[in-house]
Amino acid sequence: MGSGDDEGDWIEVRRVTDPIGADMIRDFLHEHDVRVAIRGNPQATRMTWSQTSDVLRVVVAPGDLQKAEEALAAMTSESTHPFRGAGAIEDDSEKADKFVKPRSAVGAAFLAVIVPIGGGHFYARHGAAGTILASGVVGAVLGMLFAGRVELVRAWALIVAIDMVGAFFAVRRYNAKRVPTESTQRRWALGGVVVAFVAALLSGAS
Repeated sequence: MGSGDDEGDWIEVRRVTDPIGADMIRDFLHEHDVRVAIRGNPQATRMTWSQTSDVLRVVVAPGDLQKAEEALAAMTSESTHPFRGAGAIEDDSEKADKFVKPRSAVGAAFLAVIVPIGGGHFYARHGAAGTILASGVVGAVLGMLFAGRVELVRAWALIVAIDMVGAFFAVRRYNAKRVPTESTQRRWALGGVVVAFVAALLSGAS
């Protein structure tokens, strides 16, 4: 080890008053194989009325000066730098592949039954449709409990059936990256809920 490697000969690369900032710089340089140390009193507390505080000096070994300067430039630069590494360039096909993770159509239909509040469509990532179907289920249950309309159990059953069948095809659309817009989802789901309620109420009146 040469005399330039003695810590007394190390070169200052940054001067800060914030202990946290000094630690961040030190850790960053250390991660890039730079021999680095902090000079000063990092435990000193700055008084709120004081205009001065202990200065912390970040120093590096002379042999690592160029490496430290490059690393610090990368730390504050917005451009790509070897120390940060260039991000992989993704083309449109790669982004499209990440759009979906294939889901099970049978699993969606199964969830519609065991989670009868639009669970099938939520699983199929058709959240707008799932929300409308869930609202229909809640409305049917409230009508049974508070209005005494027992026939609304049929509406509830029909909505669950709509969710089950619709979710089967919704998953296929999701896997094919053809998920309809939220307005389209709401429109057909609302139509299904209305049909379910009308059918249930008409059956109760007959």
